Order: sequence, then structure tokens, then C-alpha cells
Amino acid sequence: MTANNSDFRPSTRFGPITGRHVLAGFVLFFGIVFAVNGYMVYGALSTFDGIETEGAYQKGRAYNHLLERMDEQRELGWRTALSTTALPGEGHRTRLAIDFRDADGKPVQDLSVHGTFWRPVAAGADQDAMLREVSPGIYEADFDLAHPGNWLVRIAAEGANGETFVQEQRIVLRD
Repeated sequence: MTANNSDFRPSTRFGPITGRHVLAGFVLFFGIVFAVNGYMVYGALSTFDGIETEGAYQKGRAYNHLLERMDEQRELGWRTALSTTALPGEGHRTRLAIDFRDADGKPVQDLSVHGTFWRPVAAGADQDAMLREVSPGIYEADFDLAHPGNWLVRIAAEGANGETFVQEQRIVLRD
């Protein structure tokens, strides 16, 4: 079968395809791609709240030291139970309580405990406080938080002999 004896007949609806048609098709195609990409870049940059991290490079370089400290903390065998309680009144007052126990289940006393409520998506809403020991092994502090929602609670405790314990836990506070 050859082109002369075939029943194929090109469409004449739009006329013959010329170089201008091909150029217009390419320009239209890439114009749409660039417009969609531009819209996505604008959307990503205008809605980015980000997570604030100071000294990210230095923290990355000190990572092996962090792993060593985590091993030391594991060897202590301390366990914690963290709880939050909404306090009555205006705003979002919250009581943070931590129960420290050693490997044998006995209360760990006389610690210096520092607590932080850290808001990962909004700068300036963080709250810090020193926790006080209210009974053997139980430490508490009240925080006046700006918003309900997702918070990271960071606990840093230091014992009388220089032992350190660090914990981070996500808390969701309901309105």
C-alpha cells in the first residue's frame, strides 16, 4: 500500500500545519506550565509559617555529642509522666506536672527542672518557667499560653550530681 492508493485523507478543518502553528503550540504549552509553576511558588511562599531554629548549622555539627548525652540519659533509667491541666479563668492558663521516677520506680527528688511550651508554627508565643517540687518526684508550674492547639513541651532537668535529663513531647490543648 502506498500513499497514492490509501484511503487516508488529512483533515482540512484547520488548514495545513505550519511552523507558526507549531511555535504557537509550544509557546502556549510552556506559558501554561510557567503560569502554574508561578502560582504554586507564590502560594508556597505566601503561606509558609516555617519552624524557627536558631543555630541550625551548629546544632548539626554537635549531633554526635547529642547522641552521647542521649546514651547517658538512657543509662540513668529515669522515667517521666507528663500531664497538663487547664486552669479556670481568662486565657489559656495551663498547669504542667511531671512525675520523675528512677529505674526502681522511686521518686527522683531535688532536681532543677526547667519547662518550655514551644509553639512550632508561631514565633514569640513560647513560655518558659522553672518547675517546683510539690511532692516527692512531682514538679509543677503554671503557664499562661497565648493560644490553644499544638505545642511542644520541653523539659530539662538536672540532678544534684550533674545528671541531666531532657524530654520533648507534643501536647494538644483544646479550647
